[in-house]
Amino acid sequence: MLNNKIIKKGFISSTILLTLMTQSAPILAQSLSKTPNLSSGTELLAPTPQMERPDDYPQDLVDWYEENLDTRSYVVIDAETNRVLAQKEATTPYPIASMSKLLSAYIIYEAIEEGRIEMDTKITIPQEIEDQLTHNPNLSNVGLLAGEEYTVEDLLNGILIQSGNDATSAVMWELFGSEQDATKAMNDKLAEWNITNAKMFTVSGAPNAELPEELWYPGSTETDQNYMPAADIALVGQHLVEDYPEVLDITSAMNYTMAEGEDYEVTLSNSNLLLPETGSEYARPGVDGLKSGFTEGAGRCFITHSTDENGREVYVVVMGVFDEGTTSYWETEILLDGLQEYPDMYQNEALPTNLREMPELEEATSAGEAAEAEGDQALQDLPNERNNTLTNFMRDLFKGFN
Repeated sequence: MLNNKIIKKGFISSTILLTLMTQSAPILAQSLSKTPNLSSGTELLAPTPQMERPDDYPQDLVDWYEENLDTRSYVVIDAETNRVLAQKEATTPYPIASMSKLLSAYIIYEAIEEGRIEMDTKITIPQEIEDQLTHNPNLSNVGLLAGEEYTVEDLLNGILIQSGNDATSAVMWELFGSEQDATKAMNDKLAEWNITNAKMFTVSGAPNAELPEELWYPGSTETDQNYMPAADIALVGQHLVEDYPEVLDITSAMNYTMAEGEDYEVTLSNSNLLLPETGSEYARPGVDGLKSGFTEGAGRCFITHSTDENGREVYVVVMGVFDEGTTSYWETEILLDGLQEYPDMYQNEALPTNLREMPELEEATSAGEAAEAEGDQALQDLPNERNNTLTNFMRDLFKGFN
């Protein structure tokens, strides 16, 4: 029974502390350079309709989560059915910090698929990247050097393993020319997926307050940062993994060497303590990604992908962990441990889903394209009006003048 499992919170064990100390320097620096803002509990938009639990949802699970979880919002999604197995404020938009990079990664993989860029394409780092991002100690970066070349593969690993803000902007600027245009591409992708209660202001999830004003999205202010509901960031992760499953080769790797063989090569270390290879107390079979996030407004966040929770593929999003004695990995473990007691939960057809209908605009566009194609075909089917007696007579007459 759930109440037989004792969760002690409010402290960090020596094992946890040792594990945190061994994580990569940029991520550790980011976590320790700021004190989480415990008052940042107000949502960025007006409250949205919340998902309703079915009447037969187990109350003891609800009570156990209420007693043991310290996260502001969360959601657990069954990948096959998109049914919401557990949730709290899953439709309320909150800051998502570096989980934003999953959307950037999707757009990069899409560009590779379209032939606009390749994995071995080399990108020369602009001076602005080093000056405005790499040198900011409050941001997680991989330490890119201006004037040096890195492959897209290097930078994707820097984005997904090290959460490099500099690596994210480097590829997105290469594709779109600027931070603002790249961010617009992200917002356009959300609109394409009908994710409407969200907004991207930067390609990496870095708050505007940490960037020079010249990089701010048009119309934004110093207080703006990326936000999205937990149910929707789970959907972004699902789009990425389903369309580009090769991303899991990166997010499940323990290490990666960037610019290997160059004087400026650097080894990246994966900080996901849920990966089974870590051997940490949070390690879970089946976990192979995905992405962490942290800002003062977002708190500690994490989206997890696992292929073996009661034999099911699931996505878990934890957002807004502010307690110093708690980690997003711990909160994820509590969510998944609770659901272990209910292996058939995903079969409940009364559970809500996080699926989105296609936007009307896209339907209209499709209809317009169909009409245009039909019109083109109609033009092709028209008889050639130039091939008639009068036209041929005039053509022959003018040939005589020539």
